Order: sequence, then C-alpha cells, then structure tokens
Amino acid sequence: MAAGIARRVVGAVAFSVRFAGSLRAPPELLARAHEVLLDVAESLENVPSTSGLWSAMEAGNAELNLGGWQFEYRVDHLQRRIVVVAGRRLAGARTG
Repeated sequence: MAAGIARRVVGAVAFSVRFAGSLRAPPELLARAHEVLLDVAESLENVPSTSGLWSAMEAGNAELNLGGWQFEYRVDHLQRRIVVVAGRRLAGARTG
C-alpha cells in the first residue's frame, strides 16, 4: 500500500489518495487509513472552491489518529489529491 494510489469517483474529477513511499506502518492500518481518507476525499468533493476551508488546508498538514498511529497528510485542492506525508506510532499506544 505504500506509495499506493487510489481514487474514488464522486463528482466530475475525483480526489486521489497517495502515501509517501517511505511510510512504514502495518498493512492493515494503512488499508484502514486509506478508507478513512477516501471518505475525507468524498466529503471534500462537496466543498465549494470559494470556501475558506481550502486556504486553511493549504496552510499546513492535517492529522489522522488511528490505531495508535498518527498520520500527517496534506490536501492539494488544485491537483485534487490527498498525500500522506508521514506516519508515526504514538508513544505508549496499544495496537491490536
């Protein structure tokens, strides 16, 4: 799944979800993160291009905390993609 690309077509042009090739996390967790981010992508399809949300998204990375891991991702509105740029296991987190 690392460096994987997926698209969910909702509107005329879908957002893609990509993972950095250097990301090392359990495959089942990456699959779950992928599904969650596809849901985020689907929600973004309904945000007007004039919304202030896009400015906020461009200002920095967003976080997804899942299964004892923290994934950082950015949303590129113009390129219509979500890119997971980093992931790390949270200290003291239990997984399983």
